[in-house]
Amino acid sequence: MQNVKSITLICTVFFLCFSCNSKSDKKAGNSEKSDSFEIGASDKSDFIDEVSIAICLWPKVGLRDKPGRKGTKYLTTIYFGETVALLDEKKKAEDDKEYLKVRLSDGTEGWVYEHLFAVGGELAIIDKGTELYKRPDIMTFEGKKLEPMDMVVLFKNEENKGWHEVTSMKREKKGWIQGDIDAIQNEIDVKLGILYWRAMEESAEKKFELLENILANPNFKKSKLIENVNKALYDTNQGEAFYIEELDSFENLSSNKLGIQTDLANARSEPKTKSDVLFQLEKGDICHIIAQGESLQEVNGVTDRWYKVNFNGQQGWVFGYYTTKRRE
Repeated sequence: MQNVKSITLICTVFFLCFSCNSKSDKKAGNSEKSDSFEIGASDKSDFIDEVSIAICLWPKVGLRDKPGRKGTKYLTTIYFGETVALLDEKKKAEDDKEYLKVRLSDGTEGWVYEHLFAVGGELAIIDKGTELYKRPDIMTFEGKKLEPMDMVVLFKNEENKGWHEVTSMKREKKGWIQGDIDAIQNEIDVKLGILYWRAMEESAEKKFELLENILANPNFKKSKLIENVNKALYDTNQGEAFYIEELDSFENLSSNKLGIQTDLANARSEPKTKSDVLFQLEKGDICHIIAQGESLQEVNGVTDRWYKVNFNGQQGWVFGYYTTKRRE
């Protein structure tokens, strides 16, 4: 009987030991699985942080719901300088062109023509004239240069030490720069440069409006590039005063312009007769309207509104009664 009890006790102890070891193994297994999951989550996070980007090189690019143009739906427009995230999908459409799937900053996803984008790289503005080589070889210089205010994408290149690969807007200038680059890459100047080149691709009237907006933006007041905007806006030596319409009459004058109808009209520093005269306008002059007075005023017995105008780079306030804006 004593032997039976001893055997029973030994079996019980053995069973309990086995059971404990089994639970311990399961816990270890769960812990191992948990560690594996955490590592996977970390890897995924790192992947998201390292998503490749592409920069739009064309003034306007359509984002579509499928690769190609035939049978696709237009979603929205991507503008020059805009950065998109690549979604690691690339397809050749019926037009035999390669298309990339991208995500915009607002989360919108769609497809774009690969040639219209620069994959990787960083935007920069050329500060000084720089020679451009066809390949990273001094023998491939063909007389081409990057000019000040040219906007380019700079690509990192580890293989060709002392050389930098670049491409400009619409890929009009592309190649290699030798040595150090005289380029500007701070955020404010780059954003000004993007807006500048968007404006330069527009019609004359729209271009004037967009360049004026850059000058009026307080964030750009201290930018070293603001003088380039002034030059593009007011320099008539280029043979194109695009903010003035050369018309024989005032017929069909657009709503944001006015013509001078009196022999001489004073352009003043403020919208009132006692302010300083900045310059004078002659009959037939056509001005671009920048702003208008908030209320009607009486001057020399007549009532009208004041208009702030730009004429050949000069700005001042003109009384509407002496212009095509005269109230009847």
